[in-house]
Amino acid sequence: MLTVSKQCQFDAAHVLTHHAGQCRNLHGHTYRVIVEVSGEDDGRDMVIDFKDLKQVIRDVIVERFDHAFIYDETSESECEIAAVIAKHGMKSVGLPFRSTSENLARYFYDVLADRVNVTSVKVLETPESCAEYRRGAGECP
Repeated sequence: MLTVSKQCQFDAAHVLTHHAGQCRNLHGHTYRVIVEVSGEDDGRDMVIDFKDLKQVIRDVIVERFDHAFIYDETSESECEIAAVIAKHGMKSVGLPFRSTSENLARYFYDVLADRVNVTSVKVLETPESCAEYRRGAGECP
């Protein structure tokens, strides 16, 4: 099996309600997402054209999440913040879970799996902090 990776970057804000640390406050990140896909050598000498993978990542992740407020639709306070943002014509993305890097990695994996043979997704919210999701155990770079 061969694997290739492509990464993208987007800026977004979020808040982790009911968190004891600083992340309970509204804040932003420059997220970096690394998508790994796999395939067998079928004579084309590539798993996927990097241009095609870039477009899938742009369609699924960047276009939706870049410069958005990412919020938990199950949190009353986060929904209130999202309502104010919407009232002022700003972009938001509601998800049915807390917007931790771990949950975003799992979500991006699941959405990408409908389009490509994804093997792992890493989400870095800082250059030193990473979460990874794969169908099994994995480590950050």
